[in-house]
Amino acid sequence: MPSQTTGPLWPWQVQQGFPWPGVRYFVSPEALITDSGAILSDWQLAYEEWGAPEGLPVVIFHALTGDSHVATHGAGDPPGWWNEVLGEGGGIDLARYRVLCFNVLGGAMGSTGPSSLAPDGKPWGSRFPLLTVFDMVRAAHVLMRTWSAEPVCLIGGSMGGMLAYAYAALYPEHVRAVMAIGAPIRHEPWAIAYHAVGRAAIVRDPAYRGGDYYDGPFPVQGLATARMADMISYQHPRSMQQKFGRRRRGPTVDDYDIVSYLTYQGDKLIRRFDANTYITLTRAMDEFALEWHHIERLRDALVWMVGIESDLLYLPEEIEAHYQQLAAARVPARLSWLRGPWGHDTFLVEQAQMSALIAAFLQETAR
Repeated sequence: MPSQTTGPLWPWQVQQGFPWPGVRYFVSPEALITDSGAILSDWQLAYEEWGAPEGLPVVIFHALTGDSHVATHGAGDPPGWWNEVLGEGGGIDLARYRVLCFNVLGGAMGSTGPSSLAPDGKPWGSRFPLLTVFDMVRAAHVLMRTWSAEPVCLIGGSMGGMLAYAYAALYPEHVRAVMAIGAPIRHEPWAIAYHAVGRAAIVRDPAYRGGDYYDGPFPVQGLATARMADMISYQHPRSMQQKFGRRRRGPTVDDYDIVSYLTYQGDKLIRRFDANTYITLTRAMDEFALEWHHIERLRDALVWMVGIESDLLYLPEEIEAHYQQLAAARVPARLSWLRGPWGHDTFLVEQAQMSALIAAFLQETAR
């Protein structure tokens, strides 16, 4: 694949040790016309690969604040966000499968996004075009068609599941099966509301400056507040009770352990993410919906939905209703459940449980 285009390393990348040893760069040979009508003439995707070169191809799509680094590649490489799912003892046997994951278009870790340099040599910032989930998968397809000539298995959690649905709807001939975890077929008002709060916190940060802040300072307070709000939607009252209860570290209301935890999570995100990327990706998620003509194009591939029993962001009854909608449209759909008190984050926390479901999915697909 072509090498990385030139550009600065931003603070959130440096603090995560980016670029990691396994990162490669795909520089597109063609322009991308977005659903908004904008044209990206020069763009790239950062990606990583694992597994057997001749193995069954599997593509993993990451969640909102994820990246291409699903798992380590060896000594000196930090663990990934699904480190227990790939490799020995995990759900994806790297002796049997060839795995690809990339940072989505609009992302903050090596792919073209708002912090990337525009043709004039300055960061895109506020000029970066509005993206849809379908724009992201069109970009993905340019890479994926060079990566595998045979149909692929798609796996994604949260936003990654929406990307998997969208890819299968646009390119059904290139898809063997889909596993969408904690992911709806359209974004409902409850989830949109959390994102609206997060974006409002960012744009009201005085450092945001309309999105053109890359000469510093960065709108870290707004991004941290957005993350605090999102973390509430990713948890469940049972998990908060189990982990924090009413424990506190001092005499004031702000000394409760749960407050300390949310503050920590906000501070953690600003060390590994970009505010404009948050706005770009959450807007795309909020606009996401599979229309009838999309659903009809899913009929030739197994669609294995995984709901999360304690999910407060994409409620179990919502996932069940979306499953029924696919089944009524004669899509070969299946629904399984992740159990645990951890809310939406269960698919990241319960990696052993996740591995078992993925292994079953891949075995079914191979047959």
